[in-house]
Amino acid sequence: MHGRRIPILFAAAAIFCGGCSDNAFIGSTGTNAPPTIKLVNGPVEQDVVGYKVELSWLGEDRDGKVERYEFVICNGAPLGFNRQDTTGLDKWTKTARTDSIFKLAADQYDTTLTIGGNQFSRFKKTHTFFVRAVDDRGSRSEPAYRSFTTWTLAPGVNIDFPPNAFPGHAQTLPPIVRFHWEGIDPRDDPWHVAKVDSIRYLLTVFTDSTVQELNEHLGSFESRWSPWIATDAPGDSGVSTIIGDDEMLDMQKRYVFAVQAQDDAGAVTSIFDMRSNVRVFALLKVVGPELAVKETFLGLHKFLGTKGRPQTFSLPANFVFSFTWKADASEYGGIISGYRYGWDVADLSNPNEWEVPLSPYTTWAPPRSFSSGVHTLFVEAVDNNGYSTLAQIEISIFPIDMSRNLLWVDDFYSTDFVQIDYSFPTEKEHDQFWLRICARARDFKPDRDVFDTKDLSFIPPRPELLWKYRNIIWTYSSDSRFGTWDNMVRFTPESHISTLGHSTFNLLAYYMASGGHLWTCGRSDRQGGLAAVLSENAQRFPLYLRCEIDGPQWDCADDTSGVESMAYRDYCVSVLDKVLAMPRNTFWWFVPERRIEWDAMSYGYLDPLDEVTGARPGMPGKLQLWSTVTKPGNFFDPQVRGFTFVEVYDVQFWMDFVGESSQSCFHPLYRMRARNSVSAINGAVIAFWTTKYADVAAPVPGAIAAPSVHFGLPLWYFNRAQVDSIADAIFDEWEIGEY
Repeated sequence: MHGRRIPILFAAAAIFCGGCSDNAFIGSTGTNAPPTIKLVNGPVEQDVVGYKVELSWLGEDRDGKVERYEFVICNGAPLGFNRQDTTGLDKWTKTARTDSIFKLAADQYDTTLTIGGNQFSRFKKTHTFFVRAVDDRGSRSEPAYRSFTTWTLAPGVNIDFPPNAFPGHAQTLPPIVRFHWEGIDPRDDPWHVAKVDSIRYLLTVFTDSTVQELNEHLGSFESRWSPWIATDAPGDSGVSTIIGDDEMLDMQKRYVFAVQAQDDAGAVTSIFDMRSNVRVFALLKVVGPELAVKETFLGLHKFLGTKGRPQTFSLPANFVFSFTWKADASEYGGIISGYRYGWDVADLSNPNEWEVPLSPYTTWAPPRSFSSGVHTLFVEAVDNNGYSTLAQIEISIFPIDMSRNLLWVDDFYSTDFVQIDYSFPTEKEHDQFWLRICARARDFKPDRDVFDTKDLSFIPPRPELLWKYRNIIWTYSSDSRFGTWDNMVRFTPESHISTLGHSTFNLLAYYMASGGHLWTCGRSDRQGGLAAVLSENAQRFPLYLRCEIDGPQWDCADDTSGVESMAYRDYCVSVLDKVLAMPRNTFWWFVPERRIEWDAMSYGYLDPLDEVTGARPGMPGKLQLWSTVTKPGNFFDPQVRGFTFVEVYDVQFWMDFVGESSQSCFHPLYRMRARNSVSAINGAVIAFWTTKYADVAAPVPGAIAAPSVHFGLPLWYFNRAQVDSIADAIFDEWEIGEY
């Protein structure tokens, strides 16, 4: 509503408005007419809007000029706010602007909503915005104002470490345990997420009503919470804490650990659930040293005590195992006195069934492979007090087939909505696009050679299926909730692995190592693409994988296990970056300025200078966006934003900064032309060959040795004829081309 005035509240302002003045040198100035002002854009009066509000105004002065503006934002509606908030010049903010975007509070609980089967708390707050004009003689207009209510969905938290095999139930943890969590702020809908502003945590003795009391009478726990901690606080204090190092915990009691998040609008987590932000736990008595067993492809696994479950794997025949191990008893003051190991030990008490006697120097086993059967590796570590830990790794062997040409793993989630602006393909459009591509491969059968993860509740294909094929296309989404790619490739830094958690076996890495070929691509903005090897908390770009697998660091003094991640070790990528993604913290002053109007992709161009790319004919020299996608009015209209669903690799400015050269197995295929040549990622690699296993042929008839290929963008958005040519060139390389 425009034009309303509140003369009573602002009568005092007349004191400051010099209406007339006389000067001996210029004579009488006459009566000064005060300026006028009106709001020209903003929420409708009494509207409910998001907490980032855009307002604009315009002032006029008929006998002079508007010198500046003054505004104030009050809590409450015009008839319900505190008049002291507008009394006195110190309450008003001066500005020369005529518009601005205001980030306002929405910190009052409103209601709880159920969206997509999940509960979300909604917070709101009513504000009134006043603005007035000041002319060149100091006269002030009567204020224009607008009242509206801002709202947001409260942030949530998920405690992701230590893992809980039975979410929603109590668990047993060591006397000293590190909790790690990830905060998610859904803002205005559950799919529009950002990082939370700050967190706090609580530790208290568990009773049967504790979780219910947290949800119904949260205020009664106020004194037990830690102070609010910014999520990007130095170190990792905003995303983790250690319990038991300076708390006196009773072994006979159970405890509740809970985490609450706060967003930048002031909304706080108000739902407490044992499946997400609450853990109930009892304390585990010391039962032995911590034993870490590592294998090149199976990853690092930690064990504690002698009653743990074996780690199980299903692997193809003739997989060559190379195991090493190390134990640590320092947590309780012990010293490791020796190790021993054995395959398929039937009687653990019989020293003759172990391959070696106890020795402090037995920290590895010779390489071993099996052609069939089920086999278990036993590793035992014993300390100076006789406490021991037993690691068991059970491996089921299946025969290698790899007789089929091509499998398409459809891990790109969509639905059959009504297509409007081509910002996203429907399920049918995406399927038709890739089925047409796959049909260019010899002997491809859609009813046999397609694995759609959404049809199986986003469970990845079993290893037995992957090893029926010599070549795999894997298309993925950027949302980890709807797909399996993230869990397949995510790498757990060694510093994060405990006896209650294990790194994930990356089947795709070993598939390439055994002679299979991969073509991977999909939506790679946000957390998608090869960035999925990182936890979402670590994803700040650009990022050097060798030294920053746990997030941006100043140097390589911390965890460098990133060299074992699929992105670095198998795809040979050293640096990851995005066109649009969560940036590094602002104190990284040497990071170039990034703007979407600079960085967005216009088109891709072939890199014929690379020795691998230049030797492979058939690739089109230019990769352009599909004309339908870039039509005026559509989402990727280049006059609006350019293409942003892009991940880029080994960006030169960051490679120069970390003093790194690309690995010899990394071969650029396509580079991007940014919208502006000043972009820091203009010319960055968007697609590449990896030759890490290009000389390995699968041990089956008809198999050939060839490189794998990765695109850091979803090809559905690009020129159809050019994509067809790319597919033909790749299939010719793999010797499965139909055309």
